Amino acid sequence: MLALLTLLAAPAAPAATLVTPSGDAVPENLLRIGLHLDAPLSAALDMVRVTLFDDNGAVIEHAFLDLPLASADGKSVTLLLDPGRIKTGVGPNVALGPALRAGQGVRLRVDDPQLGHAVEKRWRVESSLRSRIEPQHWTVRLAKRGSRQALRIGFPTALDGDAAPLLALQGPDGRRLAGSARLADGEREWRFTPASAWRPGTYLLRIHPRLEDPQGNRLCSAFEQAGQSAQQCGEEGRREFIIE
Repeated sequence: MLALLTLLAAPAAPAATLVTPSGDAVPENLLRIGLHLDAPLSAALDMVRVTLFDDNGAVIEHAFLDLPLASADGKSVTLLLDPGRIKTGVGPNVALGPALRAGQGVRLRVDDPQLGHAVEKRWRVESSLRSRIEPQHWTVRLAKRGSRQALRIGFPTALDGDAAPLLALQGPDGRRLAGSARLADGEREWRFTPASAWRPGTYLLRIHPRLEDPQGNRLCSAFEQAGQSAQQCGEEGRREFIIE
């Protein structure tokens, strides 16, 4: 009976609810993969149980750094692909080549027992994305005044899976607009639903300097830009729009 009670009281395994990038394709220079969990892990993710396979089912060796990064609340874990294999001309890139190769397919498998079940995700690999993030290339799909429709901001390429809180709206009164935000469409769209109906006026989308895409490209620089690692992005991005 005691064993049964202990079993019933055991917390549910923190199964991964989402792997990002969640779309069907990733660029050859993908740097980060995110596991988004229902609950924090009890210990660091075991990177021995994290594997990338190619189209033929062969293991892609030395693809990851042995450095899983947990978020502050423990409910997301970032897997880092070896940046030395991504940056052109760096030793591992020259010796081993990139872990991902455009035109091929890859399969991620994570079978750490802490997850409760194996997690898998497949992608096709496309050409590298080596440009900084350009908010002026984003599209804005306006909501109707007087409604609580979601405002939709579209991106040419996916953002990081944890990027939703790094965008905020300033209303016509100059204050931050209350509401809920989430990423959709393979992290290629930001959807914001206001707490109250949209009012007419000028709105400002404010973009935190820490915003990145899964390749490590930022607002102020691309991942492969000379001196990027030492460069501090200090200025936020902005996009203004009007609801009439």
